Amino acid sequence: MEPDNLDILKNIKRAEVPDALYQTIESRLEANRKNIIPLYQVGIVASLVIGLILTQFYFLGFSSKINQSNNEIDLIDVNNNSLYHE
Repeated sequence: MEPDNLDILKNIKRAEVPDALYQTIESRLEANRKNIIPLYQVGIVASLVIGLILTQFYFLGFSSKINQSNNEIDLIDVNNNSLYHE
């Protein structure tokens, strides 16, 4: 920085703030803390969601194995060249 810029920074005065500013900031922070969801509740919900997803994969995988064993009938190709019962 140039010396002129340093001189400008030395002339900066402190801003005057009211005495109650700290208490108002604290009260706003307390209001925001009440809206925060506790971490243990987030963990409970996350474990339930993961459990539901795993059970869904288990049952879908199990049902797909059942369907594969029952679908042993193949489609038969039929070459029917008749058009409108001619």
